[in-house]
Amino acid sequence: MAHLRKFEHLKIQIDAIISATNNFADESCIGSGGFGRVYKGTIAGFDGHPMVALKRLDRRLAGQGDIEFWKEIMMLPLYKHDNIVSLLGFCDDCGEKILVYEYVPNKSLDYYLASDNLRWIRRLKICIGAARGLAYLHSPVGTQERVLHRDIKSSNILLDQKWNAKISDFGLAKFVSANHKYTFYYSNAVGTLGYLDPLYAETGLLTKESDVYSFGVVLFEVLCGRLCFASEKDRRPPLIGLARESYEQNTINEIVYGNIKQEIHPESLQVYAKIAYQCLKRNREERPSMRVVVEELETALSYQYVRATRPEDIEEYASSEGGGWLVVTIHEANNLEGKHPFVILRVGDDIKRTTTIKNNRNPVWKETFRFTLEKPTKAILHLFVCSANWNGKLVLGDVEISVADVVKEKQMNNRYNIGNGRIHVELQWESSALPLKAKPKLLQFMSSVARFMVAVPHIDKSGKIYIRA
Repeated sequence: MAHLRKFEHLKIQIDAIISATNNFADESCIGSGGFGRVYKGTIAGFDGHPMVALKRLDRRLAGQGDIEFWKEIMMLPLYKHDNIVSLLGFCDDCGEKILVYEYVPNKSLDYYLASDNLRWIRRLKICIGAARGLAYLHSPVGTQERVLHRDIKSSNILLDQKWNAKISDFGLAKFVSANHKYTFYYSNAVGTLGYLDPLYAETGLLTKESDVYSFGVVLFEVLCGRLCFASEKDRRPPLIGLARESYEQNTINEIVYGNIKQEIHPESLQVYAKIAYQCLKRNREERPSMRVVVEELETALSYQYVRATRPEDIEEYASSEGGGWLVVTIHEANNLEGKHPFVILRVGDDIKRTTTIKNNRNPVWKETFRFTLEKPTKAILHLFVCSANWNGKLVLGDVEISVADVVKEKQMNNRYNIGNGRIHVELQWESSALPLKAKPKLLQFMSSVARFMVAVPHIDKSGKIYIRA
């Protein structure tokens, strides 16, 4: 396997694996599947991932094997995305085949389908995350190939500590060419019954729309709070046939999971059910792309925000598209190069500035500013550290901070490098319980023009950056 040499840096010695799992002790086991048992442990050297999950091949199972093992090693390092589980390493010593992933503590989505604690906004956000991950796989990423997963199901959607969705288990995935208008691949149909595209099962013709069908099944599982297949004790009809019938007869509300039925905004339900139904179309040309699925789920989330009244629901939405306030405190700076320092802060058209501290390379401000934001996840805080002199306002350095990161962390307390010095900035996000009203358009336009004249940097002939007074 000469083509696998480029992944040698991911190789982990068996001794480290045995130490991390206490020699594969039962108390370290956190689950099992078609590949084998999954263990939790600690391996040094993975920045940001002190805890890892280790999947050990069990050759006694009639499931996956060597082919699936090497496929994940070849695939996952090439496809990195917030909504795809990260492969950290592997071990193939002493006859073992072990895959090492980032540890995702909240297990998989199937555990929570019938959970009363998984409210509708959180369910929507999980579906949006998984849809984004799958859309990324279906899009060529620096190559002329796309990835078809072939085993999308709720048990393969993992949830991290913040309930972000991560697609996992790529043992059955296929690389296919993306050079043609229609991408397809003939193979023996594989996957999981209930999620498997019937057209793929019948013809062996695999397309990206086969994954779309499987994702549609997951969407209805999330909506109805149950798996697509029934256990022996469950006398309810199969979910997918029931879902199709309910949608066509306009009775979809009757099959919504009881705990969330009362909280779903009717338009959110309508948009969600429609896109889920379209995913299950018999004719693959009538199924939407995953990009369209993402857009429609985001629309369903925006409708749901109108209905949100509980504090926890508001907080859920605020981390995606809710309004609120960015609170910025400028504390102090050290070793600034210029005289008379001050700071300009800009978010969109809203511009604020600190007082000017005269003749001090180590100024202390402790000044707090508030920015009202309707769309925090798309906003950027631009922070210019300036020095006033006879020639204008010299920019000593600037920093760009994603407001989405502040929303996610709720509070950030950082020191940023400015030339040879540093500046201490504290950021905090405060969610609004109600949609925020924008300024009247005329006032907003006039304000933008006035601030544009002040806050746009320009460069003089020597290459120094200035901001107009």
